[in-house]
Amino acid sequence: MTPADCATRRRDQALDWFLRLQAAPGDAQLRAGMEQWCAADEANAKAYRKAERVWQMSAQLAPTTQAQWPQEPVLAPVVSLPVRPKRRRYWLGGAIAACLMLALAPSLSQRMQADYRTAAGETRDVTLADGSVVQLDSDTAISVRFAGDRRDVQLLGGQAFFKVAPDKSKPFHVRAEALEVTVTGTAFNVDIGAGQMRVAVQEGSVKVDDWRVAKALAGQLKPGDRLDYHDGVAHLDRFAPAQAAAWRNGQVIADDTPVSEVVAELRRYAPGLVVLRNDELGRKRVTGVYDLRKPLAALRAVMQPHGGKVETYGPWVIVLR
Repeated sequence: MTPADCATRRRDQALDWFLRLQAAPGDAQLRAGMEQWCAADEANAKAYRKAERVWQMSAQLAPTTQAQWPQEPVLAPVVSLPVRPKRRRYWLGGAIAACLMLALAPSLSQRMQADYRTAAGETRDVTLADGSVVQLDSDTAISVRFAGDRRDVQLLGGQAFFKVAPDKSKPFHVRAEALEVTVTGTAFNVDIGAGQMRVAVQEGSVKVDDWRVAKALAGQLKPGDRLDYHDGVAHLDRFAPAQAAAWRNGQVIADDTPVSEVVAELRRYAPGLVVLRNDELGRKRVTGVYDLRKPLAALRAVMQPHGGKVETYGPWVIVLR
């Protein structure tokens, strides 16, 4: 899991604890469970404090939780009480505002760096100065720098499909976090938002390097090669080249894929913040073809085989349990 994915999961967990405590502020067992989670890792405590600060910034409602982080974990069962309708209406507006601010915060730096970007649910084709075409998936950002004998594109977030105009004198470089892809003319997809970094080649060949250790990972990738890069470990497998970027056809194709990865794909298209509460559920696997144009229905279809549920809080918060 990439650092960005770890941060996203921790943010989701912190937000989930916060929302549940807003719904049941008098639940001592629930509070003890939250404090145990915070005590397990200082990063957890920081994420929770950030959720509280964002709540205050929303100017909707003062936080009802003033957590004191214990020196030793508090062992207590975690239970969730039903939310009474009146209380739910009371805190829901503030929760939605807080969730929106949490969701938008990571994209602010991308917005400042990006030359081209898309919003959630939007795709876009960009023709670069050399005639190369970059198709941007939902919630994706790139920066572009052409100078001298180099053509450089940085994928700041999301995923993109590149159709590179041939020019052997000016290699085309795509940098995505720790990976750098070098080509002279080909078609390939790069994804850094589905739980791992991934390069999938449709046409031609590409060279992939890990610039942190200056070592080639897999040399030349051929059509139908897909390189997954996860926690510093590269894994190469084969796929049907026509499926190199199924999202261009409005689809997510899962073949014995972890639920967390499919949710990460659908999260880009959902109309708000999607929180996957259960890590065990995230590790379950699914197989199917899901419609990106109907992300809420797709999320329900992913959850259904394993008994998961999709709960919506207004139009902006979607919780998977």
